[in-house]
Amino acid sequence: MLTDEEIVSKALSEDIHHYGLLVERYADYLFGLGMRLTSGDSSLSKDIAQQTFLNSFTYLKSFNTKKKYKQWLTGIAINCFKDLRRDQREFANEVDANELESGPDAEDFSEFFRLIRPLSDEERPLFVLKYIYGFKDNEIAIISDQKVGTVKSKLSRALEKLR
Repeated sequence: MLTDEEIVSKALSEDIHHYGLLVERYADYLFGLGMRLTSGDSSLSKDIAQQTFLNSFTYLKSFNTKKKYKQWLTGIAINCFKDLRRDQREFANEVDANELESGPDAEDFSEFFRLIRPLSDEERPLFVLKYIYGFKDNEIAIISDQKVGTVKSKLSRALEKLR
């Protein structure tokens, strides 16, 4: 099985259709990440996944194949989440928790969504990456383009909010 980095190299040097393998590989991951970031808003989660793939495809030439593709893709997803939430606030009222789409994904994680509701849009991605996906502080720092100390501090404040 080809690594992500090998697929990126093939997509750039041979045929861009190889990129479809990365979409297949990470579609569920990005949707799940979006569901956790948006507290179960499946519509916004789909938008995050779609925008992440569009942005990663657009900037694929700038990807450094010596780095991990999943980290790079996750960073793009976090930025898409922030951008879409900002746009959502600018053009509409905050989505009421009762208006979120219901479904098996939303119901399975309803307790988790209630738990993280107090977290800000800046804290939520860090918390999800650390405690749901198991990223290390230094990986989160790379993904979020922040210093490790800043990540640790924000995670500490997020945990305090949840106590």
